[in-house]
Amino acid sequence: MKTRTIIIIVSIAFIGIVGFILFQNKKEMNEKASAVPEEFAIPVQIAVVGAKKISNGLTATGEFKGWEEVTLVAESQGSVEYLRFDEGDKIRKGQTIAKIDAVSLSSQLASANSAFSKAEKDVARYERLLKVGAVSQSALEDIRIQKENAAANIAQINQQLGFTEVKSPIDGVINSLMVEESSFVMPGNKIAEIIQIDRLKIIVNIAEDNLSKIKEGQEVSVRTDVYPLKVFTGKVRTISVKADASRKFQVTIEMNNTDENQLRAGLFAEVNFDPLSSNEQDAMVIPREAIVGSLQSPSVYVIKDSTVTLQKIKAGAVINGDVIVLDGLQNGQQIVTKGIINLAEGTKIKITNNK
Repeated sequence: MKTRTIIIIVSIAFIGIVGFILFQNKKEMNEKASAVPEEFAIPVQIAVVGAKKISNGLTATGEFKGWEEVTLVAESQGSVEYLRFDEGDKIRKGQTIAKIDAVSLSSQLASANSAFSKAEKDVARYERLLKVGAVSQSALEDIRIQKENAAANIAQINQQLGFTEVKSPIDGVINSLMVEESSFVMPGNKIAEIIQIDRLKIIVNIAEDNLSKIKEGQEVSVRTDVYPLKVFTGKVRTISVKADASRKFQVTIEMNNTDENQLRAGLFAEVNFDPLSSNEQDAMVIPREAIVGSLQSPSVYVIKDSTVTLQKIKAGAVINGDVIVLDGLQNGQQIVTKGIINLAEGTKIKITNNK
């Protein structure tokens, strides 16, 4: 009897314990089911939309050219007697670079001088004969015309003789020789190319909407790949008065090249026009990295109550990593700059910088 009672008591106790455990488990499950899950916040970095003084500088590319570049051509026919200079030599204005054979012209000149002397004597003789009535006035006039023709022939031959000396019209350096001594040349054949290198020029094309940023006499800085660490100084010499077919204006930059002539024609040049004070303006700017999408259809994530909203904007130029905002934002608004890839409309965020 006692054993049976003990068994019953133990069984009741066991059932009670199991029931209590089940009750507690159900309570915990109900609490978990009714609990609101905590939302995870995406860490981001932000920037504040603000005003900044923007200088509308302008950069253009071109190549160095000699201030003057001339190609000398033969104006006379014959063999090249001699060349006074070699390629790379410096030459002064008026110096003779080549001499063309003048034997044939010299012979023609001798004949022309003889014809002129004869015409002079004939004119004097006919003038004496006219006084005694032996010749007519018209005959004398014919002889005088022959004399004038002979003089004109002499002048023409002397001019051609002058053409046998090919002279430089500028100070410069002989870049190339196209003939050799004893070569036979005809009028129009190229003799040499001469380039002035103590002064250089760069010609760049500027769009009409940038023309207001340039004026004649304005100093510019020039860089070239050959000397990447050196900045050269130039000056705007001329601005064309008429645009080309693509609505661009030709701007000529003048540069002195006296530092051992280290710059050469044909080198690539990058011209940075110093910004004028009239080009400076206050603009609303944001970092380029804040842009979602392209600059043609840009948006940014704007922060509002610890969440983000995707806001479309109108963007202007990009200057030194800053994008000018034309519409869609206000100064003082906070926008996301880093962590954008993890965001969507309404995402909860956590700011990790102090901007």
